[in-house]
Parts: sequence; C-alpha cells; structure tokens
Amino acid sequence: MERTDRELLARIAAGDRDAMQRLHSRYGDRLFRFAVSRLRAHDEAEDVVQETMIAIWRNASAYRSGSSPSTWLFGICRNKVGDALRRRKPTDPLPPGPPSATDPADPSAVEFWEAFSRLTDEQQELILLVFHQGFSQQEVAEIMQVPVGTIKSRTFYARRQLQALLAEGD
Repeated sequence: MERTDRELLARIAAGDRDAMQRLHSRYGDRLFRFAVSRLRAHDEAEDVVQETMIAIWRNASAYRSGSSPSTWLFGICRNKVGDALRRRKPTDPLPPGPPSATDPADPSAVEFWEAFSRLTDEQQELILLVFHQGFSQQEVAEIMQVPVGTIKSRTFYARRQLQALLAEGD
C-alpha cells in the first residue's frame, strides 16, 4: 500500500527509516533539481539535499498539517540553499549554469540560463518554484512565508524581467 506524504512524515517522526527512504525516493530528485538550479554546483546541491533530509528526519514531528508536505519540504530545502549561498565568499567565482546551459547544440538553453543568471536570487527562486517545480502561487507563498498577493506580484515582475533579458539576447 502506498503511503501518503503526511503518513510518511508521521512515521518519520516516530523514527521509521523505511518511511524516510520512501520520502527521499519521492522528493530527492525534485529537491536536487531545485538546489542545483539555484546553486549551479552539483556537489553543493547534493550536500543541500542531504542537509534537507537530515533536517526532515530531525524535525518531522514539527510538521503541521496546515501546509502540504511538499511545501514544507521545499521550505526546508530553500533555507538550506540560502545557508549554502551565504557560506560562499564574495570572492568565490560563480559556478557555471546547469549542464544543459553549456550544451552547444541547444543555444536557446544557453540564452535562457544566461538570462536566468542575471535575475535576482528571489526572482530565480520564484521562476524555479512556479514554472519549473509547478507549485501554485499559494504553495510558493507557504514555502517563502509571505502573503500570496506578494508572490503574485513578484512572480509577475520576475517573469517580465526574464522576458526582457531574453529579448535583449535576440
């Protein structure tokens, strides 16, 4: 029988390692894609997912059913990504974009990632969570812990900014 995410979190809170493995199987890849898109470094993104899973293991009992499990998980991952970004020294070079951005056979991907990298951190998060991960604006509001109206306006401006940056490359 397939367990719901809420049931898995309850089992994890009780110390069930199998439930933790199932949750990782469900969300590990999505969390990694989010982290690597923000950090642009595979090793660092893997570390962030590991830190996220450890935090879930330790804090599963703190989950409250008022939000969906996926928004809770991505909220934790978002915080871990922020920690990783803050640990970087200002003099550290920015890693190259995701692997697809360096594929010479796909110039549109290169243009996209170059434009994407020029967005603010917040705009990048919004684009990734709404358009790449498929979260609703309400869910993104829960992840980022801001009102949904704020997310709507910020998403509008982030999308408009990305379109303008892409148009500059034409």
